[in-house]
Formats: sequence, C-alpha cells, structure tokens
Amino acid sequence: MAEKSKEMPIEIGIKRLSLLKKRGLITEEIFSDAEELLIKSEMDISSK
Repeated sequence: MAEKSKEMPIEIGIKRLSLLKKRGLITEEIFSDAEELLIKSEMDISSK
C-alpha cells in the first residue's frame, strides 16, 4: 500500500495565504515573505 504524502502543495499554501491576506489577518509583507519561503523550500527539496 502506498503511503500518502503529508506535504502541502505550494499552490494550496499560496491560496491559504491569499485568503488570510484577503481577510486582513496578515500583511502584504508577511504574504510575500511566506510565498517566497514556500517557493524556495520547494526548490531546495527538489534539488536533493
């Protein structure tokens, strides 16, 4: 039986961040930083 991945796809993470930003729960700066970290972490993982 194949194990299910518990990782969250980047697209879902960005959608969740967008929702938080839209609701005013995070600032544009936090959104941008978090988005950059998501993309960077995916690149780091993919290169290994």
